[in-house]
Amino acid sequence: MKGSVVVLFALAAATAWGDAMQQQPRTLGNTAVMHVYYYAPKTLEVTYVMDYLFKDEPSCQEAIPKALMIASPYASEGDMVSASCVGMTPPQAVRNPRKTVPPGSTDL
Repeated sequence: MKGSVVVLFALAAATAWGDAMQQQPRTLGNTAVMHVYYYAPKTLEVTYVMDYLFKDEPSCQEAIPKALMIASPYASEGDMVSASCVGMTPPQAVRNPRKTVPPGSTDL
């Protein structure tokens, strides 16, 4: 009985340690992402998605026609291909770093 508890504890500790060691890789300098969607035209179910990072949103928008031209031949079983760009816009507090005073508050 003690042996199974020790093994169970060791397994739980190893799992927690393994999760702590896995982090997302970082690729800095990109502010936009292109999502290329493969979807079934009748049901509009997404069958596959690919993501590509770009330095800025205008360069991402310019690359959409080329991405669709490249991706279309790889669509299987009548799937259609669509693409969209999403740009990262920082929150208002980051864009406008001035300290804002909430309404009704007073300065001391």
